[in-house]
Order: sequence, then structure tokens, then C-alpha cells
Amino acid sequence: MTKIEFLKENLINPSTGKGCKSFEENEVIFECGGKSDVLNNIPIIIDESTSIFKSKDILEKAPTTQNSNYRKDNFKNTFRKKILPSLSKDFSFKKRYTELAKQFENKRILVIGAGDKIDFYNEIFKNALVITSDVHLQFSPDLVFDAHQIPFQNASFDLIIASQVLEHTFKPWIVANELQRVVKINGFLLVEVPFNFPYHSPPYDFFRFTFTGLRSLFHKCSLHNYEASEGSASAVATFNSQFLIDLFKNRYLRMIVLFISRLLFGWLKYIDLLKSRKNYFSMISPMGFNMVFTRDEKERTNEELLNEFYKLKV
Repeated sequence: MTKIEFLKENLINPSTGKGCKSFEENEVIFECGGKSDVLNNIPIIIDESTSIFKSKDILEKAPTTQNSNYRKDNFKNTFRKKILPSLSKDFSFKKRYTELAKQFENKRILVIGAGDKIDFYNEIFKNALVITSDVHLQFSPDLVFDAHQIPFQNASFDLIIASQVLEHTFKPWIVANELQRVVKINGFLLVEVPFNFPYHSPPYDFFRFTFTGLRSLFHKCSLHNYEASEGSASAVATFNSQFLIDLFKNRYLRMIVLFISRLLFGWLKYIDLLKSRKNYFSMISPMGFNMVFTRDEKERTNEELLNEFYKLKV
């Protein structure tokens, strides 16, 4: 099944729940008579009555949670990304995604907030049907929608990935319910969030999550796995750098301080390799962590959700 065939079969109007009637060059028409715009084969399905995003802005490729100008291949970005040491590192990133790719071969995968990693997701999950999505057209995803109103039928996907997304959602508890609705029973949800990280992508940055806070959102899922993907040493390096940069307002001074702070603090992240990423202490002050949930449709009480904390390996 191609991506277009999958979309025709599984898309719904988020405001009515009705399925897709036809997928035309310039619009998607739903069974209820509703329509959504299509630009360059990318459907833009937004219910503006409840979303903070507007179809007009998306069609005009207005930056929202990301701006492609900051990802261009110019000297500044190349120097910052390829030459200067990074302040943080997700040391288990490659292993995590490689294992998921093996587990979900020939399955259906939805990526929420794919951003500038679309090529990565398509390559790592090359043996699966991958639908990439975002709330903008900056990097040409397969589909544009608001995660508060995911336009797919119930149980459409075997795996859903939401990496660095929930902090940018206005009401993450609604997004979590949508993720649980759209993933299949026994399907997986990979959710990656920051805990200690500066305000970013303003004004679309709303929340930070603790272990128990994130766990509480997915009450119809068992917790399959968790880890501090970026530890407290990465957090210290990042905030030390940000503190020094924010001492200055001048753009060029800030750039100079960024250069100096990367050299001063870039080594700190390697301290995270000395600590376990899966115990109580690793979850006290990480820069960011991830959880893998399995939807089992068992409704959990608040007490049961809180008890997950006491299962942490000390």
C-alpha cells in the first residue's frame, strides 16, 4: 500500500469523524461534505474552531514551531553543528531507533512533529509504511495537522513517535488521548520530552514533564520502557551556556559567547555515560527522557499511575 492509498483509506475529518471520500490534487473531500486543502500532495487538515494554528498561515509556509531558515546549509549553521562541540547528546538514540525499526518492519508508523528529521525517519524505517507529520510545511511532511485532533481512524498505526512534541502542545493531555486512540491495541508509543531545557520555539513552548507527569497522561497504556536519554550533565552544560549567552543582548557578542561556552562546557555531556539511565536517580534532573508505552486499553486509576514511580530501579 502506498502512502496516498493509506491516507485515502484512513483519513477522517477531525471535527466530524467522517472518512475520506476523495483525495484530489487541491483538496481532500470528506463524507460529511467537509474539505481540506492539499498543497504539493500534502493534505492540511486543521479544525480551526479548536486549533491555535490556521490553514492560511500553513499554506503561506509561515514558521510556527520551527523555522527552516535556522536549518539552512550556511557557514554559521555548519560551524555550529559540525565543528563546535555539542552541549548535549542522546547516547542511546541510534540503538533505540534501530531496535524499533527491526521490531516494526512492514508495519504502519506515524511520526508526530517530524520537523527536519523526515529523511531520517524514512530511512531508519525504510521497511515500514511511514507517515510523517507536523503543524507546518517547513520541511514537507506527508501530512499537516494539529496533534490535538489527529485526523486518522481509531487504531490506524502500530507505532507512533512523538519526539520533542508534547512540550509544544497547548493541552498535552488531549494529545495523549489522541495518541492512545490512534495506535492499535498492543501497539507502541514512543514519547520523548525535555525536563531541564530552556524556553524555545516561542511562543509555542508550554510544558516540561516529570517522570510521574508524563506517565499520568497515558492511562490506557502500560509502561514498556523508559530512560534518561540526555542526562543531568547535558542539562548543566546547556544552562551554563545559556546563562552566559543571556548576559548579552548584542547579536555578535552572543555568537562569540556561544562559541566560547561550547568549548567550555561541551565535554560535560560525557559524564552522563558514567551513570545508569534507568533508575530513580537518573530521573531526578535529566535534560530529557523518553518513555515507550504499550496500549492495552486497561483503564488505570491515579494511584496505579503513581505507583509506577516506586517501580524505578534504584
